[in-house]
Amino acid sequence: MIRLTLRFYGDLNELVYNSHKGKEFVRRIPAPTSVKDLIEGCGVPHTEVDLILADGKRVDFSYLISANQYISVYPVFYFLDAPASDYLQPETPPDPRFVVDVNLGKLAGYLRMAGFDATYRNDAEDEELIQQMEAEQRILLTRDRKLLMRNAVRYGYLPRSDDPSEQLAEVIRRFDLFDSIEPFSRCPNCNSPLQPVAKEEVLDQLEPLTKRYYDTFSQCPNCGQVYWAGSHIERMNPTLKRFFNNESLRHTAEP
Repeated sequence: MIRLTLRFYGDLNELVYNSHKGKEFVRRIPAPTSVKDLIEGCGVPHTEVDLILADGKRVDFSYLISANQYISVYPVFYFLDAPASDYLQPETPPDPRFVVDVNLGKLAGYLRMAGFDATYRNDAEDEELIQQMEAEQRILLTRDRKLLMRNAVRYGYLPRSDDPSEQLAEVIRRFDLFDSIEPFSRCPNCNSPLQPVAKEEVLDQLEPLTKRYYDTFSQCPNCGQVYWAGSHIERMNPTLKRFFNNESLRHTAEP
């Protein structure tokens, strides 16, 4: 029997089974195993871990633990003073795209509103998500920690909050996407990039007041939905408005 001590830092404590809330705790395992398996056995997917120290020495996920070691596990911290080579999570792709699990449909819509390519189906099976993730090099977003623990998952994240707008904030922070936000440049319904359209071409789809007060429109080339800057922006969820109320604000859909 191998005895060792672990400590998880930051929001990783929210994921630890029978959370120890920032305190060290002892685990006993029957045989040597990789530190990845050890950490995931505590409930924390490898996608959430950016730095591991074994007795103060940096190790990667393949490291085989031994008896009486002290394992420190850290999430993604942008303020840690450590060489880039110490971090375990890969850099965010320059043009990040997402595949979103069935349990995060609202988040998929918010990501699209922020201008990000986010595919979503409410009937997608786990294997389909993994296949699309690999084939299209997408970031997997899910609250199914077992799915994130698969070795095939290189880019992934488990939103902590139950609130979709807060989940959006988490994803933007986690992958440092603030400079990539292009509000209302993508159709929230079908994920296609929007295209400018002349008012005269969509007059038959507009209500009388819309025709009178608005002149700039976009249209989804896939589903045909027409978008324009409407007064409901003022009624937007405050969390979303914090991200979207800037110089890059474009168009949004009237209900």
